[in-house]
Amino acid sequence: MALTLTLAKPGDEVKKLKLNLAKPAVFSIELFWDSPHDLDAHALLATNNGGGAKVSSFEQVLSTYNMKKTNPGGALTPNADGSFSTPDGALTHSGDVRTGVNTDVDETITINGAKVPAGVNEIPIFITIHPSHSAKFAEVKEAGVRIRNDQGVALADFKLSKEFGEFDAVQMGSVVLGDGGWSFAQVGVGFNGDFNTVLENFS
Repeated sequence: MALTLTLAKPGDEVKKLKLNLAKPAVFSIELFWDSPHDLDAHALLATNNGGGAKVSSFEQVLSTYNMKKTNPGGALTPNADGSFSTPDGALTHSGDVRTGVNTDVDETITINGAKVPAGVNEIPIFITIHPSHSAKFAEVKEAGVRIRNDQGVALADFKLSKEFGEFDAVQMGSVVLGDGGWSFAQVGVGFNGDFNTVLENFS
């Protein structure tokens, strides 16, 4: 397993993209790729009181691995259309896609600000390759992530195949709630491991 370090020091300012959205707004994180690999988008409803973002229950974890359909111990129930949501409806995943061939957008996470529970002020976003260690992003054709507002306007674009080629998992960043509404704090930390490796850092 490759070792990676976050190249930041105390006092460094995390780059933020202002989403210019009021707290109740709806926006989306789109994951797309164009090859027969299996990529997955995940998100957490976390609380950050200054010691890092943390979750305390599986109901706060939006992940295909947390669906009762595929995991008897999962906390999330699929919706009638194949999508699945956190119980509060704040996060909705469009549904697990096993290959990125023949579609423009493969998986989407929709964030409904009006339904985000009190106390949740950070939503970390992750992309992984399933199964872990089966491929690196450099082997996945045209993999990327796009953030859109509720008007359909693209606010940010990230090229996973180029920017994180040596890794099989990446934390894109976090959607953060502050006094001025939502912003996106770009982290861009790549590593090699599965989703449980990610979750250890947030629970």
